[in-house]
Amino acid sequence: MQDESILNHYHDVLERRRDIAYEVFSSIPGVTAVKPESGNLSWINISKLGTSKEVAAYILEHAKISVNEGSPYGPLCGEGHLRIVHACFVEEMRAKEAFEKIKEALITLAEEKNLHFN
Repeated sequence: MQDESILNHYHDVLERRRDIAYEVFSSIPGVTAVKPESGNLSWINISKLGTSKEVAAYILEHAKISVNEGSPYGPLCGEGHLRIVHACFVEEMRAKEAFEKIKEALITLAEEKNLHFN
């Protein structure tokens, strides 16, 4: 590759996307997010809200966004987590909108379950 500027551009895009995802997901009560080193995807801990299968299905139904349930990745590290790919969006604004829809759905789920987090 003669011109590596495109790589730098995509690195910057994915880094910003990762930062936006972390900002949104870490602000959800009852959800734990760790800022990933990679800009491609995030793992969020939703174990206080239900199983990864239940929560992924809820997000699909209420936010109309598909996320990966963590359980296929193993019972110790996967269950109770969602795997959210943020490198799949062409436009940054669409990614942020999707993250916000996921956040709204998770807050509503917590309210429906009468869970209160500080």
